[in-house]
Amino acid sequence: MTPKVIRGIEEAASSFTFIKNIIKFDETEHTVKYRLIIEQDLFIQVYINTENDTIGFVLINNGQRIYGRDAIDGNWHRHTFEDPLAHDFSAEGSRKITLKEFLIEVQEILDRECLL
Repeated sequence: MTPKVIRGIEEAASSFTFIKNIIKFDETEHTVKYRLIIEQDLFIQVYINTENDTIGFVLINNGQRIYGRDAIDGNWHRHTFEDPLAHDFSAEGSRKITLKEFLIEVQEILDRECLL
């Protein structure tokens, strides 16, 4: 994985006070996976595969996805908080976003749903 991608993930995560710990738990030449710890059973999983343009940003609570944004071959979709099992391909759901934008969305969900 390129140092630029690693640095981008770590810098974005470090700029949000609700993230208590940043754990890189897998890295290969083309992939990286992070867990951004919010609380014991509440975290964000970040997965990036530069070889096939796959990205996964997932908010997990008690072992279940409660929100997410994914790109497969560069095609984005969203898993809304209201229906995290469904795939939202609307204009908003299919919009490409950065990790920082995803973290802003997560912060809004955490505040709105009183998850902190």
